[in-house]
Parts: sequence; structure tokens; C-alpha cells
Amino acid sequence: MKKLLRVLLIVLLAALIASPVVAGGDDVLVAMRASFKKFAKTKVQHLNRNHQFSRSRMQIKKKQNGLYCARFHKIDDSSLKFRVRRSKSKTIPYVGILSYQEKVFEALGSSPAECKRGDFAAVAVTPNKHIFSFKKGAWN
Repeated sequence: MKKLLRVLLIVLLAALIASPVVAGGDDVLVAMRASFKKFAKTKVQHLNRNHQFSRSRMQIKKKQNGLYCARFHKIDDSSLKFRVRRSKSKTIPYVGILSYQEKVFEALGSSPAECKRGDFAAVAVTPNKHIFSFKKGAWN
């Protein structure tokens, strides 16, 4: 009986050691993705607010034809893409990649105030990608 229990225990331990920890590892990766998504959305809000040419600091220039052109930059929230993967590094276990499109909007008017109130249309799109690392319990 003792021999049978010993063999059973050895087989059970061997099976546990040989099987990958899929469920636990995936749960951690899912949690890291959620954490990165929250971090990245906050980062995008910060980028939009502090951009040199954000809507609150839009450029207004007079064109040769006498009209004024207002221009500002904004990250398109609908273009946000988040990816998280494990890293081979011992000090940086996860890497997050944020991809988005930055759009440039313009409106025309006969005065600076009119073009600020005008209908803005996207005139340029710039793809962007930022890579972040998870280190010491935080995204950097």
C-alpha cells in the first residue's frame, strides 16, 4: 500500500511539474493588459492636454487670401491599440505597446474668433507608437 501511494505521489508530482501553468499565467497577463490599458488611456489624456498645439493652444495664422486658419493636434481615441507581452528580462517582466493616430485639424474663417468656432476637419494623420516597460510594480 505504501509503495502504491509513493508511486501515485511521484506520478502526480511529475504531472504537475510537466504541465505548463496556463491558467495562472494567462490570468496575470490579462491583469497586466487591463493595467496597461488604464495607464495608456491616462497617458493619452496627458499627451492631448499638454501638446504644444492642443485645442486650447491652437495656432491661428492669416493666409495670403485674407482668411484665417486655425490648427490643432489631437490623438484619435478610436485609433488606440494596446498590446502587452512578456519580456525575457528578469527586471522588466512585461512590455506594453501603445499605438495611435495623431490627427491635425483645421478650420477657416474671416477672423481668428470665427475660425476658432468653425467646423474643424482632419487634414493630416500621423501614426505613433510608444513602448513602455513594467518595472518595480509600475508602467514607465
